[in-house]
Amino acid sequence: MAQVHKPALSAGALVNTVELVAAGVRRYSVVDVADNSTTVSSAPAILYGIHVNTALSAHALPILDGSTTVLSLAASAAVGTNLWFVGGIPFNTSLIVDPNDAATGSVTLVWAPQ
Repeated sequence: MAQVHKPALSAGALVNTVELVAAGVRRYSVVDVADNSTTVSSAPAILYGIHVNTALSAHALPILDGSTTVLSLAASAAVGTNLWFVGGIPFNTSLIVDPNDAATGSVTLVWAPQ
């Protein structure tokens, strides 16, 4: 955790407050679904969000932790679809996008190393 100092008003006076936020720099990875399986991180990671850049084909898009499917984007997800996970979803071994071999589309994952 990291401390972030933020100004605030308290009883009409300006005071400094401290907020604890997750440490670490967020990263993003753009994944071309047509490339088949893509390892976004081969180490433990936290997934904060997914954005669909190019509409997905008629195949669900599984997001894996090792060999375990943690979540799937719906088949034919539209451009601009956003999934945000407040606090993030921990992936204990790896973060992998593993589409069907015939899938198409593009997504951006927002994540951070654990």
